[in-house]
Amino acid sequence: MPKTHKFSELRDEARRDPERSRRIDDARDRALAEIASCRLAELRKALGVTQLELAEMIGKSQSAVSQFEHGEIGLSLETLRSIVRQLGGEIEIAAVFDNYRILIDA
Repeated sequence: MPKTHKFSELRDEARRDPERSRRIDDARDRALAEIASCRLAELRKALGVTQLELAEMIGKSQSAVSQFEHGEIGLSLETLRSIVRQLGGEIEIAAVFDNYRILIDA
C-alpha cells in the first residue's frame, strides 16, 4: 500500500526548491487574477451594465473592459476603484494575518 503524505509535508517540500516555489506562486497569482476577473464580469452583469456602458463610465474602451474581465490585462488599483465606484460600491483593502485583519485606508 502506498504511503500517504500530509498536504503540509508536500507543500513544505515543494517550497524548499526556489524554482518550484516561484512556479507555485506564479500559478496562484494567475488563478487569483482569473477569479477576480470573473467576479468583476459577474458583478457587472448582475447590475445590468454592459461592457460598453461600463467602459463609458470609466473612460476606457469596451475592449479594455473585456480584457480586464478575461484577465488579459491587469487592473490597477485606481482603475478597479473607478469601476467599483461607478457600479455604486467602495473598495476595502485589508491586511490579513493568521489571527487578525486590519483595514487599510488606501
